[in-house]
Amino acid sequence: MLDLNLFRVRLFSAAVVSAILNYTCFNAVLFLMPFYLIQGRGVTPAEAGLLLTAQPLVMAITAPLSGILSDRIGSRLLATAGMAVLASGLFWMARLGGAATSSEVAIGLGIVGLGAGLFTSPNSSALMGAAPQRRQGIAAGILATARNVGMALGVGIAGAIFATVHARGDTPSVLFDAISAGWFVAAFIALLGAVTSAVRGGRATPDALV
Repeated sequence: MLDLNLFRVRLFSAAVVSAILNYTCFNAVLFLMPFYLIQGRGVTPAEAGLLLTAQPLVMAITAPLSGILSDRIGSRLLATAGMAVLASGLFWMARLGGAATSSEVAIGLGIVGLGAGLFTSPNSSALMGAAPQRRQGIAAGILATARNVGMALGVGIAGAIFATVHARGDTPSVLFDAISAGWFVAAFIALLGAVTSAVRGGRATPDALV
């Protein structure tokens, strides 16, 4: 069911690790942002939902373009740049605090969406391209597993950090400190993802696998 020989290909292994790190960061944002907007800033759920659309909108525009571009220049540069942009967006959001304007929040979410959009298509293409034709189903399953593992890790890590810091006291300042701490950690995870993307190597020769 799981061909471990695929992980002998450096490009494949690095793409899997990078995907896990990317989805960890992405879901940390999704988990903590409602606390920031609704509980911290007191906006309505409708207003929070409207602000949150900045991230998927930018990602929806960027992802197809990065996929087309990766076919021409390769995946490593775009995936690395995507994780670096994602890290910068997380650093931006970690420094927002309670006095930030809605525009500043939307900019942060847009930067996160831009980074995720730059990364996702090239990385997925690289992962699938590193597997031989007869093992494409296994590669797709591993990619889906990486997505789910990243989702669980993102919520788990962000939730643990948020709960630990927020246990110091039930005040607005502590709430924002807890959210910022979660996003700072996510930003460092994104930087780690940029490193794994940068060292992934060039194009693989998947048909060489036996």
